[in-house]
Amino acid sequence: MIQNKTKLESELNRENAQELSRLILENPKMRVMAQINSEGIYDDYGWYAGSIGKPRISIIAYSETREQYVEKEGDMYEDCYNYYGCCADDWTDEELAEKAAQIPWEDVITVYVSTV
Repeated sequence: MIQNKTKLESELNRENAQELSRLILENPKMRVMAQINSEGIYDDYGWYAGSIGKPRISIIAYSETREQYVEKEGDMYEDCYNYYGCCADDWTDEELAEKAAQIPWEDVITVYVSTV
């Protein structure tokens, strides 16, 4: 039974690696970033095992306010809330539009990594 699971995981790894290679070849100037699920990681020491998911093109920005990368939602309010935090709740539509236009979005290739 474990052998079948291993075979399935190896097939998925091969497919994900091929997709990642295709995306890199088609978009050679884009950065490749891992999106790591931190669930199950409790300290800053050592190496952790993880499973690599399907790569895709994402639109992200680094939010200094939230000290993390955030992904573009496509909705002006959600983009501002993700990037600027709760203060977006108090902005008018005009302020939201102005602030949304200032977010430094970047197209990147992302690969989701879940911890084992």
